[in-house]
Amino acid sequence: MIDNVRGDLSKRADTARSELGAILWLARTAVLGAVLGAVYVELRKPPAERTWNGKLMGVVPYDFRLPTIERLRGAYWNPHSPKLFTDRPFGVGWSVNVPTVLRRLGVHTGFTKGR
Repeated sequence: MIDNVRGDLSKRADTARSELGAILWLARTAVLGAVLGAVYVELRKPPAERTWNGKLMGVVPYDFRLPTIERLRGAYWNPHSPKLFTDRPFGVGWSVNVPTVLRRLGVHTGFTKGR
């Protein structure tokens, strides 16, 4: 009986592992597609008009300029902003504003809310 239970648990673990692998593959493919799409959008522009930042399909932000301390701080640590997700300082997609997360979880209420 214990062998049957062990075998059943092993099959379920293998199924969960394979489903997680499929989800991770899908996420990696989506990220790679977004990066390639953003580079394609910029390379289609004349060289003088390339800014290497913008929004892909009007939704997904991208920025391939070298990040500055101010942009890093504004993306990851901006206690004055009520936004949970901000544009990434480098790359494609969004970053998480840590003070807003802490404030919403009730861990730290000392941060000032939005301006």
